[in-house]
Amino acid sequence: MRRILPGLALLIALSSPVSAAEETPSPDPRSSPSIAELRVEIRDGLVLASFQLVGALDSDTQTRIASGLETTFDYRVELVRRRKFWPDSKIRQHRILTSAKFDSLSRQYGLTLKLDGEVERSSTTDRAEEMEQWLTVVKDISLGMASELLPQEEYAVRVKADFPPRFILLFIPWDRDTAWVRGALPSLPVTEHEPHP
Repeated sequence: MRRILPGLALLIALSSPVSAAEETPSPDPRSSPSIAELRVEIRDGLVLASFQLVGALDSDTQTRIASGLETTFDYRVELVRRRKFWPDSKIRQHRILTSAKFDSLSRQYGLTLKLDGEVERSSTTDRAEEMEQWLTVVKDISLGMASELLPQEEYAVRVKADFPPRFILLFIPWDRDTAWVRGALPSLPVTEHEPHP
């Protein structure tokens, strides 16, 4: 019987049908997270934005939460002024972090929402559905007073979510950041938009 040379054995191993690609399936782009249901309104003189993140609570994320590791979703919210023939001018911006951490002793989820690094809201729950909504549904984020905006200009709010990269086959990065989603700012009577003196 002929002995297989070491180099040939390595070649056979690399060309085997059982490969790393089969052990680590390539992600489906259709399952990538996205921002949905962006709503922009002016209420009690404030510009408020609400939105939802869909497609982010995959099995890996749910496993991480169940293990007790703190899980955080990172959002950017910007108020911009539209300009013809030029990029939009950024007027205000916020970074929002929604976090959940499971306590295996109390069987409770600790929930926090940070706005620009400061804790804006916090809560606890023993319901997984409420925890998931906390992470992915952001309501009534203030972008300042509408009266400080110029009535003759057009404004919009845009939102995106940023994620740490994941890797396919251990070395190919998979960018999971969402695209920017934009919602127009409703118009109001000029008297309600006049800047403060």
